Amino acid sequence: LLSPKILISVGVFTIVWAVWCLVTLIVNVSRARATGLHYVIVPCSMLGAPWLLTQPILLPLLKALPELWTEKWLPLLLFNEGWHNGYEPFRRVGADTFLAVSPGDVILHTSDAGVASQLFHNSRLGKPAHLMGLLNIFGPTMTGTDGAEARLYRRTVAPFFTEATMRDVFVGAVQGGTELLRALRQPAAHRQLRTLSAKLSLHLLSRFCNQAETQEDLVNALQCKDKPQGTHRMTYSEAVFTLLENYTTVFLCPHALLRMSPFNTHRQAATAFAEMHSYMGEMKEKKVAELHQKPPTSSNNSSSILELLVQAGLPAADGSPAVLRQDQVIGNIWNFVFAGHETNANTLTFIILLLACHPVTQRTMQADLDRILQDTPPDQWTYDAHFNPLMNSLVGAVINETLRLFTVLPVIPKYVPPTGPPVSIIIDGQVHPLPPGTVAFVNTSATHRHPQYWPRRESSTDSMASKNRMKRPFAVSDFDPERWIQTTDSAKNKFLNPISGSFIPFAEGSRACLGYRFALAELCASVAIVFKSLSVSLLTRDEEGDGSSFGGSADTWEAARDRAELALSEGVKFDMSLRVVHSLPVRFEARK
Repeated sequence: LLSPKILISVGVFTIVWAVWCLVTLIVNVSRARATGLHYVIVPCSMLGAPWLLTQPILLPLLKALPELWTEKWLPLLLFNEGWHNGYEPFRRVGADTFLAVSPGDVILHTSDAGVASQLFHNSRLGKPAHLMGLLNIFGPTMTGTDGAEARLYRRTVAPFFTEATMRDVFVGAVQGGTELLRALRQPAAHRQLRTLSAKLSLHLLSRFCNQAETQEDLVNALQCKDKPQGTHRMTYSEAVFTLLENYTTVFLCPHALLRMSPFNTHRQAATAFAEMHSYMGEMKEKKVAELHQKPPTSSNNSSSILELLVQAGLPAADGSPAVLRQDQVIGNIWNFVFAGHETNANTLTFIILLLACHPVTQRTMQADLDRILQDTPPDQWTYDAHFNPLMNSLVGAVINETLRLFTVLPVIPKYVPPTGPPVSIIIDGQVHPLPPGTVAFVNTSATHRHPQYWPRRESSTDSMASKNRMKRPFAVSDFDPERWIQTTDSAKNKFLNPISGSFIPFAEGSRACLGYRFALAELCASVAIVFKSLSVSLLTRDEEGDGSSFGGSADTWEAARDRAELALSEGVKFDMSLRVVHSLPVRFEARK
């Protein structure tokens, strides 16, 4: 039994905590009212440690309550379900921009394109770097810092993102895609579809950003013939993928404990972290040796990101100190490894699966490929001749529509500086001052499915499940790339230019993603090389050969599409990136 002193202490603590919560909630409600915006009271902050630590226990209990009690505020606490919830929380609240007020903080949520554009283009707004330490596991990064520090990293690597680089990336993606074709033709390739896409994307990033891989390395990786080199216990790609699978664990837990854990996944996570740190250190040291041998007058036009970062970490020739510390160099090498390949690997996977569910769209896109590329051999495809025509055709429409449905990030955070005056936003002519310290979430998932900006066209081919719009998002039924091709009175079609703030896979403004052109050049070339040669189709259970037809009745393509629809909605999860969890049975065949 607990002693009276302990009981009294617990009671006093509980009373003090309750009073603190009440007082801070009253203060935050007052701040919210001063903005003139609609607000919703939530019991705790979605960003607070108490909620994050107790969520696995409390969430099942909260979801068991009548939905009427929780429908307006519970979705606002579920960060990892932001993509699944989409626009629905805004519909329930009845506002496209509102505040979530808790004892811990005031958070702005918006799906309004106009507000999003204001937040992206206001130079006073930064990032909530205090909430983004998760991205800095190897050292400070451009994504996980703000202000002058983030601008320094951005200036350091910006010279890499030139038209010359995009030309190289496009050609390299065609070459890499040619090797991917061979892997996709193998039996049961669909079981490794995301892994194969990730290996291609990681290879291209390593080849052009870090100058660390050759075409032979890609061939070995796609054939699973790559082996750890030297004293390494994991291959480079294995270290990257294992670390990303266990990212939160590595961030939260002391690595010494992970190494001693009885669970193999924990030990593997610790090994992956150590291996990744070792690989990046080796890349850095190799580049340092190359730079020491490089004549001072050598041109820097073709610098890789690795070279730019390593150079910034070395003292200048005149003796002035290095611009970056070594932990900043390593941190930003990791930043581009992680962010640079995850987006394209996932997007290419989603594109392939969506086109398998939409054979008519697939054939129409292939007709565009034939029209633009004709009989030109792939080794003669170039960025200058083919990128823009492809991106203004159904190829670009498919890429954009996939990025609309499967956003790079469910939300993009902005931050009102904690010191200084409020930052105002304007909605319908009304000025709303956001108090200092406000975190603002531009909800890309909701904005990209906002019925005003992206009206949904009902189709007779919609599955019965997808017609219940109160359920999870159904990207297969929402997939409508033709919306991007607008028919005009002239002979040429016009490619859709969405209103500012309504299509934001890479954000907007001066802080938009530096690598978005790299990503589009790679995706465009990859989609072109795959679908110029191959077609992809869904497999029924009979075709897959698992013998699971029931009652002697044959499985149908429509049933396979319904299963695909569920897999691309309920089967998608967000954990550092948005990805499909389970493989879908598809078949790749040479075009007829």
